[in-house]
Amino acid sequence: MAQTQYSRSSESDAWALLSLKSAPPSPSKVQWAQEPAAVAIARLDGRDFEYLIRQKRVVIGRNSSRGEVDVNMGHSSFISRRHLELFYDHPEFYLTCNSKNGVLVDGVFQRKGAAAMVLPKR
Repeated sequence: MAQTQYSRSSESDAWALLSLKSAPPSPSKVQWAQEPAAVAIARLDGRDFEYLIRQKRVVIGRNSSRGEVDVNMGHSSFISRRHLELFYDHPEFYLTCNSKNGVLVDGVFQRKGAAAMVLPKR
């Protein structure tokens, strides 16, 4: 699995992840198409990056001495090592929060251990 490095210089990026939104004017969004796993099945757009999702499960968080994540959101203590996971189970994408800090999705707080949330298509 190819790893992508992204550097962050402020805690505002941590807040962007913690308040992930799918509705405009969102700093982050997810789009996908029904295509084979060998090609991009989704695109994650952030303020400073674009990440093409090519596998069925993507871990978003921060890299550490314990391991790397698929999308590194920086070194802020607001971001957990494995903050959240996006996974694809045809025909839907789901989000699972693994962070004690939780994450906001469309204004709804997702906490660690909550049932996987179906992400809206657009």
